[in-house]
Amino acid sequence: MTAPSCALCGTRIATYVCQDCGRVVCSNCFDPTRWICFECQRKSRSSVRPIEPAITPTSSLVTWLFFGAFAIILLGVMLMTLGSLSNLSMNGVSSGAIILIGPIPIILGTGQNSLALVISAVFLTVFVLLFFLFLRKRTTE
Repeated sequence: MTAPSCALCGTRIATYVCQDCGRVVCSNCFDPTRWICFECQRKSRSSVRPIEPAITPTSSLVTWLFFGAFAIILLGVMLMTLGSLSNLSMNGVSSGAIILIGPIPIILGTGQNSLALVISAVFLTVFVLLFFLFLRKRTTE
């Protein structure tokens, strides 16, 4: 049994089947992105129509409610943090914290021992990041 030759050029072995016309064609006469032969591609170029996106982006009410609720919660957390920091400094209580937003650290501290608390928060943050990187490296191997 011999391999079929290309229906378009006739010189090479056919390895593909056109999805439009069903011709068996070689790799030089075939468009693998659309799975059609060059003859069908020429015919379709004459009747080119714009491709419509499969999914049209829409913003639903649920999306707006989610982002609105997230913004209100974030604002509430920030107000509670600011309120608690002002109360802590008046009562002589010390506190320290580090908030990482990507590579940008936000360092907060109040009271007499805030420097020691911020330094311990830095060490704890570095430890947690190294632990995370170690686990991530371990799971990829």
